[in-house]
Amino acid sequence: MGVFDKCKPLIGVVHLPPLPGSTGYRTRRYPPRLGKLWSLEDIIEYAVSEASVYEEAGFEGVILENYGDTPYPKNPGLMQVAAMTRIVREVASRLNIPIGVNMLRNGSVEALASAYSGGGSFIRINSLCETRLSPEGIIEPDAARLAKSLALLGILEERRIEMLADVDVKHSYPLAETNIAQTVRDCIERSGVPIAAIVITGHATGGPPDTDEVVTAARTAAEYDVKTIVGSGISQLNLSKYWHIADGFIIGSSIKLGGKPWNPIDKEKARLLASLAERLRRITEGC
Repeated sequence: MGVFDKCKPLIGVVHLPPLPGSTGYRTRRYPPRLGKLWSLEDIIEYAVSEASVYEEAGFEGVILENYGDTPYPKNPGLMQVAAMTRIVREVASRLNIPIGVNMLRNGSVEALASAYSGGGSFIRINSLCETRLSPEGIIEPDAARLAKSLALLGILEERRIEMLADVDVKHSYPLAETNIAQTVRDCIERSGVPIAAIVITGHATGGPPDTDEVVTAARTAAEYDVKTIVGSGISQLNLSKYWHIADGFIIGSSIKLGGKPWNPIDKEKARLLASLAERLRRITEGC
């Protein structure tokens, strides 16, 4: 993951309020209790503020996610993409760490469009290679769409935008029995997309993955020089447990006020987690 300056980066998630084009925009309160109705200008300032907290705490990257856009379409609409692009541009212009994009439910091309035009450095894809059953319906792999878009834009030659691909993504289920090692192998070999890292999560937002599954996935990915990121459930209590297994960490719920993803960041929790990561780097060979 060459876009990050340090080994084993911490990537903080900014869970955005409902964007223009979603059913909740200016009609649904966010957070759900005692929240407000957000305009696009409000969302932009919130995104910049929350992303800045991560940077000041010592995180190595930030990922912007359209978390508030429930019910998620399988692919986000034009207005959501346009809004996200503007948000990415504002955040990227004010911060000095890499900015990423995740467009729920499975908008890899839409995330790429926002990152490319907004100045982002990486994207997260929820289902690049798998067919999954989810609350949003059957999610089909997005590899063909993404590979075509990468080729058309010539992104890999122009500048680096790295691809982080979920495997066995949370809030979804396989349609048949799967093997994590073979799933990782198939995705890397057959997607046609240059994957910088696979992402392993628990079964739900804020839930940690099974350590044996992370070990198996990481060993398989390493055969192809692909990194492994733990994408949910990391906190100050368990970072050390996963530190020597994974190559990076996407963190959100555990450092939000009350442990809820829709709440603002708890600055002290973010600072303590980043400090722990820095101490672990100092005793890790190669860091």
